[in-house]
Amino acid sequence: MKRTMLLVLMIILIISSVSVYADDNADTGEGETGDALENKGFYRTSEYMYKVSVYVGLSDSADEFASLTSNWQLIGNQPLYVKPATFSIPSGTIGSYGTKVNYMNGQSLNPIEIDQYMTDDPPPIPITHGGNIEAVKSYFGDTNTLNLLINNFAAQAGMSKENLVSSITFDINGESVSGDPERILPEKVGGEYQNEVAWLVVYEPVVLTHLKDRSTILAFTATEYALAQKLGYFNFRGGDDGQYVSGMTHSDLPNSVFLEESWFGYPVTPALADNVYWDLDRIISGGGWGMRILRPNSEEVEENDTTYDYDYRVDTDVITSVRIFADEDVTPDNRHISDYYYDHPIENTATVIMSANGYSKSTEVVIPEGGSQLVWIKWHTPVTPSIVDIQVQVIGNSAAKIDGDYRSATITGNVMDLNENVPPNPTANDTNDGFTIPSLPVEADKSIAEWGIFDAEWDSDWVWYSDWEWESDWQYVPRYQWFNTSTGWQFLYIGHYWEDHGGWEDNGEWKDEGEWVYDYTSFYASLSASMSLVPDGQVPTAEGDTMKSGYGVNISVESNVYSNAPENHITYVQNAITHFPEFEYLTYCRLLDMTGYGDFEFQENKYSTYNNRTHFTPIWYPDAPYIVYTSIIDMWTPDGMLRMNLSDLVNINGNLYEDWHIAPLEN
Repeated sequence: MKRTMLLVLMIILIISSVSVYADDNADTGEGETGDALENKGFYRTSEYMYKVSVYVGLSDSADEFASLTSNWQLIGNQPLYVKPATFSIPSGTIGSYGTKVNYMNGQSLNPIEIDQYMTDDPPPIPITHGGNIEAVKSYFGDTNTLNLLINNFAAQAGMSKENLVSSITFDINGESVSGDPERILPEKVGGEYQNEVAWLVVYEPVVLTHLKDRSTILAFTATEYALAQKLGYFNFRGGDDGQYVSGMTHSDLPNSVFLEESWFGYPVTPALADNVYWDLDRIISGGGWGMRILRPNSEEVEENDTTYDYDYRVDTDVITSVRIFADEDVTPDNRHISDYYYDHPIENTATVIMSANGYSKSTEVVIPEGGSQLVWIKWHTPVTPSIVDIQVQVIGNSAAKIDGDYRSATITGNVMDLNENVPPNPTANDTNDGFTIPSLPVEADKSIAEWGIFDAEWDSDWVWYSDWEWESDWQYVPRYQWFNTSTGWQFLYIGHYWEDHGGWEDNGEWKDEGEWVYDYTSFYASLSASMSLVPDGQVPTAEGDTMKSGYGVNISVESNVYSNAPENHITYVQNAITHFPEFEYLTYCRLLDMTGYGDFEFQENKYSTYNNRTHFTPIWYPDAPYIVYTSIIDMWTPDGMLRMNLSDLVNINGNLYEDWHIAPLEN
């Protein structure tokens, strides 16, 4: 039996060649995240998890159209938190063992202190944590991940994975089967998985939020944040009691993952535009979750247990950044510590050293206590696909740490070749009778990036400290006394004595009780773009934007970057990739050719008689709008990559055969 794996997860078109081994049935929206401010809640890009539940089908016919409560069995005692090894869950972090399925079935939100979890290497969450969509797809589409989850659920129940499923009765080929784990578990033998029933993974992204009291930490899903707000437990919006994190709780997190198709009767709840807040009930019913199914007896599944922090393109200028947090003031020197160091100051900065592909950069930073700053390296990727490790080390002031936790880190970059997916040459004999026009992809734009740099200056405050002391002035002075003599009263000298003619003197001193004053210089970059799709100049019967199928189309893309940052902070737009409806906006794409600063067109087509910059439409394309989709990418900033997704169309009416006729030659 041919094996099919279905993934309900985020679909952002990844512009590289991907081996398709699953049907993707989830999507993601757009959004931007912000920094922590005083008296406001915050979350860190290093602190994220997924809350995961695993179900096994109770029959060989159980699929996504069956009842999840009647035709599937939940394994394990409770959902499993899956976290990366790059951070430790702070003591007292509040979570819940409920899931979106539970909450939609009426279960209440019951907070617990998280003390059970699985540590692996799940990729970051899209939008809130800058997640790599291909890495998420790879992780949740990997049977190694599924088996790791099954093992952990078995350990949670205090038994082996074999015993975990042996007590369940299954209906397989019309017979009842129990106590036969070899037929149930997704173990591979001879290239084929032995499970005769399907397995389902349901996952929900979890963000750790540090509330403004700086003692309460919540590890909630989008659903749980919405429930907590609705029940009045917390106010994640603004105001005196507000946490000011609603951009994450009410927009970015529910937008990060959502079902694209209705499975098990759960509704499709698509993303909203960035900064448009979801209604609480809308979040509870649809935001922030994904699913994945492993069909029975699958074979030739691509197993990929490698995830990457960043995807890059070959021969491209890129920027890799880390966020440095400071738990104490990081200052230019330590004169503020004591009088001694005021007179004998030593350097008190931190230095971040980054290296990648032969490039290196040292950045000296000063950061106020509780603050953070992005630090980055601008480098050029190799000309061939490869894996590049970006090394990061922090030296100097020990208060400065990567993501607030580490003094060193390795970031893994996947350098891909985009030009490997050129469409095949269409021919006059091509047919595609079952073709239906696909929907355009829904991908997250990021058109604005913001970052900044701290510096610090000493602001002197001279204060006089009094030190009153008596300063003596001893003088040897004569002494006189009145005497009644025979001649009358006389004032006669009787000798000398010492007399102190001193006084009180203030022998104090001026002391500089100044402080370091931080200044934050903000930078921004914004991307705008436009695209035009027109019939090729060689199309003989084109009228405006209407043409017959089988002819070529030309594309013109213009992009503009606006920024107040120095050149070493950003790159220009370097790549644009166009996808086509005849390939369902998958599989094949064209890497556009940069013809000017920020301007792109098709590369010259070797199948064109005139070597035109054209793409030939298939002759079988129906009479309908022919819409192409272009992703403008690789405009890098310290705040990540800016990208825009554009579409334009020509109208197809007829085909090129209609422009030709057969007639006998005249004598």
